Amino acid sequence: RNNAEGLKLYEQAFRQMGLEYIPSAANFILVRVGNGGRVFDQLQRRGVIVRPMGGYALPEFVRISIGTSEENARCLEALKEVLALE
Repeated sequence: RNNAEGLKLYEQAFRQMGLEYIPSAANFILVRVGNGGRVFDQLQRRGVIVRPMGGYALPEFVRISIGTSEENARCLEALKEVLALE
C-alpha cells in the first residue's frame, strides 16, 4: 500500500513539474532530470540519496526509491530546489 501511494504521489508531482518519468509497479521510479549525475550530487549534498542511471545508458535519469510519506515529500522538495538551479 505504501509503495502504491508513493508511486502515485511521485507520478502526480512529476506531471505537475513537467518531468518525464517511466511508469513503475516496483518500489522505485525513474525520472528524467537533465544531468542525472549532477542532480544526484546536488541531492546527496542535501541528504537525499537517489541513484544516477548513467551506467544503464540513461544519463538524464535518476532512480528514486519509494520511502515513507515524509521521505517522499522531502525528496520532492529537494528535487524542486535542485532543478530550480539548472
